[in-house]
Formats: sequence, structure tokens, C-alpha cells
Amino acid sequence: MPAEVIPASALVAHVEADEPEGVLAALSELSDEMRAEAWEVLRRPLSAVLGPDDRAGFTEDGWQRHIRTRALVALAVGPSDIVRRVGAWVLLPEHPSDVDRVLGSRTPHWRGEFTAATLRAFASEPEVGLMGPFWWVWWQELRQRERNGVLCFDPSSADYLVMMIRGLLFSGSIVDAVHADAQLADRAIWSLFEPAPGVQKALLGAERFWDRSNTWRIALVRLALAGVLDDERLADAATIAAGDERMGRNHRAWYRKIPELLADPSRIPEPAEHGAPPAGNQLYRLS
Repeated sequence: MPAEVIPASALVAHVEADEPEGVLAALSELSDEMRAEAWEVLRRPLSAVLGPDDRAGFTEDGWQRHIRTRALVALAVGPSDIVRRVGAWVLLPEHPSDVDRVLGSRTPHWRGEFTAATLRAFASEPEVGLMGPFWWVWWQELRQRERNGVLCFDPSSADYLVMMIRGLLFSGSIVDAVHADAQLADRAIWSLFEPAPGVQKALLGAERFWDRSNTWRIALVRLALAGVLDDERLADAATIAAGDERMGRNHRAWYRKIPELLADPSRIPEPAEHGAPPAGNQLYRLS
């Protein structure tokens, strides 16, 4: 066997011993063939849903090492739709540099497929309200990797926009989130006015969120009034979308109210005096 290739059994041994450092150290020596072989060996245990019984006998630190090892090896050897197969826990928000290192070890082609498949998995999740604040965590993880160049996204794609809609909705304040990430106002936000059923469905779903002052429609108007978005461009985009018969009637009506709110800001709901309760409470299904 060539020196630069390690056997799949060695990687499996790192997993069984809960050695995340061993997984990371092996990345540069993993061939595509070894990754595929290791996935076939580890596919079932990595795909299994862990419950309380699985945690028995672990200390807190030991359990965290166990999860970290499983996540890293899943990303290192799994297929590009690994998030759909095993869950979003593999993104390890507590260890972003580890995840970036593993993703960087995969081929550009795999990373491209992983990006598309991960967005698709999130965008197709039907229980939006059930996930609550996790949307903001997941969005931040993906957005940070986009900024760092670890993953490349198409910010005009429907799945990206649905993820943005859900993520910022559960950030606590859509307006504040856009203020903190001004690049979104340059391109992605304007793609919200293009016909895409999943995007329009997500925008209408935000209207059913119990905090009426933090819907996407209200946020867009507030951003325009604050000068973050061009108010004339926003009014024009909303007017065009409201007349676009490729969209459903309810979807067109959603856009139609934006120019009305721009013309009469007194109709904009004010935030609750003591702030909004924690995101995820009193939610209807948003999808």
C-alpha cells in the first residue's frame, strides 16, 4: 500500500477510541478510495440516532469527544448529502475550525455537492417552528464558511434564500442581522423578489411568527427607511413582484403591502416594550 494512504481500519480505530485528533491527523493521508471504504464500514453506526442509553457510562467530556469524533469522521468519509443522512449535528458549532479543516480536505467537486445538498436538506425541512433558534445557528455556520471561502454558495438560489429567511427570522431581529452583515443587502435580499415558490412560502410563513414587528416584510421596510436598502428600488421591486402572475395570489399580495408601508410608516408595528420573548415560543408551523 502506498505510504500516503492509510487503511480504512486505522480510521475506524480512531472512531472506536473516540480520538478526534487522530481523525484530523489522518486527513492528508486519506485517498478517495479509503474514504469510501471507511464510509461503508461506519455508515450504520454514524447514521444511528443516539439516545440516553448511548450516553450511559460517558463523562461529559467523554461524551463531547465521542460526538466530535463521530462528526469529524462523518464529514471526512461520508457522501456529499451527509447532513441529510445523519443530521445537522455533524456541523459541530463548538468546533468550527475542525469542521473547516475536514471540509478543506475534501475535493472541490465534493464540497460543491455538499454545499448544494446541505442547503437542500435545510430548505426542505418542514418543521420550521420546531427547530426555532437552531435556524440562526445553522445560518451563521454556513454564512461564516461562505465568507471564509470554505464553501461557495449561489446567493440567488432558492435554497440559499430560504435558509437566509429562516435563519434571520430566528436571530431575534432581522434588521439587526442585516445591519451586521451588510453584504446581504447588496445582492441576496433583492433575489427575494424573484418568483420561487419555496422562497415566497418562507416569506409568508414569517408573517405567522408571533412577533409581528420582526417579519421579513416589516424588516425590509425598516431597512429601507434606515437607508440600508434603497427605498425607491424596494418599492419598484415590490410593485413588479406584486404584478408577477408567475406567483400565487397570496404571494403577490405579500409584496403589494410593502409600498403601502413605505408610504405610511405609521402602520409599521412597534416592537414589544420589553422586547420579544425567546424565539421559538408560541410558534405556528411556518412552512
